[in-house]
Amino acid sequence: MEDGLGGARDLLPGVRLELVETLRGSERTTTQRVRATYPDRSVRSLIVKRYHSAGEGWVREAAALAVLPAGVPGPTLVASGGEPPIVITADLGPRSSVADALLGRDPQAAAAAVVDWAEAVAALHVGTRDARPAFRAALAQRQGDLPVADTLVALALEDAVRILDRECGALGVRVPVNAFDELRGLAKRLGGAGTAALSPADTCPDNNVRTPSGLVLIDFEAAHWRHVAWDVAYLRAPWPTCWCSWRLPAEVADRAVAAYRRVAATAFPEIAEPEFDRQVSAAAMGWALISTSLFIDNALGSDPPLNPDRPTPTRRAMIVHRLTAAAGSAELPAVAELADLLVTELRTRWGDVPLAYARAFRSDQ
Repeated sequence: MEDGLGGARDLLPGVRLELVETLRGSERTTTQRVRATYPDRSVRSLIVKRYHSAGEGWVREAAALAVLPAGVPGPTLVASGGEPPIVITADLGPRSSVADALLGRDPQAAAAAVVDWAEAVAALHVGTRDARPAFRAALAQRQGDLPVADTLVALALEDAVRILDRECGALGVRVPVNAFDELRGLAKRLGGAGTAALSPADTCPDNNVRTPSGLVLIDFEAAHWRHVAWDVAYLRAPWPTCWCSWRLPAEVADRAVAAYRRVAATAFPEIAEPEFDRQVSAAAMGWALISTSLFIDNALGSDPPLNPDRPTPTRRAMIVHRLTAAAGSAELPAVAELADLLVTELRTRWGDVPLAYARAFRSDQ
């Protein structure tokens, strides 16, 4: 029976690969756990991630993993190849994630998991602070004829402006003067210069694995270079690109941000300054508008679940929660005004759609 491991076998000649299980499958990729028996009869468990077509995802993940320094909490690259596009990493084991803790029933364990996440992100940022030239070179080696930029901040913001301009017009929502200019301005303020590092760019609560040595971040197929505030703002938005975007208690988010600062200060002493709080607030506002642009089409329709296999908040609840927070921020005044106008119109259409806390933090669990 065809197991899909032909490309992986080509990358590891002389190694016997046996499929153990298929872990994840999507339109883009298939991830499999395999048993690898080496010529010296040693045995390792490996993860094979196959991309269904050549493209940016493989280029970014293979490049990012190739430049991760030893000791950084990310997957250990074993091999990669572009024809067909495959990444093979050491197996971290069938262990739990931060998402599992958030959907559990122990608030202390969930709070500790969020702090662990913040510390892992900080360790990644510290370890990759000087890796931009190496990352650029690794992208160039793999991209072929496909142009792959080392940072995507400006593109994400421009896409958000385009979609929001269209949707605000359809909804009859006035766009305040300078709102889109303020939003675009985050590309310069929080781009790839200054307090920046390599980011997986999809640091969701389920994109990590708890190991005996600590939390390890996984899934680097969107990896790019950007200001660290974008990742820290995942705690404030919260989790803006994720299916498990449940609300966090303020004290839990505060503890996690403090933990991030404690670890990252060794490489970024400037994050101790009040300006970093403003940068995180600006990034959270950016995420509010970016995620609204990503989700609003479905939210205005039937609002199907983000993850049909696990409990998720609705897109409507996430949008309203984030826009309400952005409307109350003084960091970007015109963006705040736009958020207020937009969320007012959406509440008129949807009614009250509060964002629930993650189950571990609910008093009625």
